[in-house]
Amino acid sequence: MRSVASLITLSSMMLFSTSASALERFAGIEDGSDANLKAVCQDYMVNSYLKNDPEIFFHLLPKSMVSRAERLEKKWYEGHLKRFGAESLTEYELFDMKDEVEKSEYKGHPVKSISIKYQAGVMKRYRRSSCSFEQFEDNRWYLAQKP
Repeated sequence: MRSVASLITLSSMMLFSTSASALERFAGIEDGSDANLKAVCQDYMVNSYLKNDPEIFFHLLPKSMVSRAERLEKKWYEGHLKRFGAESLTEYELFDMKDEVEKSEYKGHPVKSISIKYQAGVMKRYRRSSCSFEQFEDNRWYLAQKP
């Protein structure tokens, strides 16, 4: 009986710590330095986009996307299946990120873009894209374009 109580307590603690560590949706990031945005892009591409886990994606979206969350989540899984296939993936066959960060402006907001090239899963050839981040009025950086 004592071991059952310990097991329940341990399970509850694990459940709480897992939910406490989840990323807040639609929060963006504060540090918009080139080095940090490149690290976030790489983390997103490997740990979210490739591994079919939308947690980082939703964390990087602006609050204006809240009303589209359900549709985006559905499209996320459909898009991953179409692009990479049904197999679980852990690494790219090809992943290249440019060193320079392109700076521009959109509707008065600063935008930084990082060019990438990748190939994985059922893709027959590599694809070029970019991670683009836009700084909003709250001085936080949000994903402006999904690769």
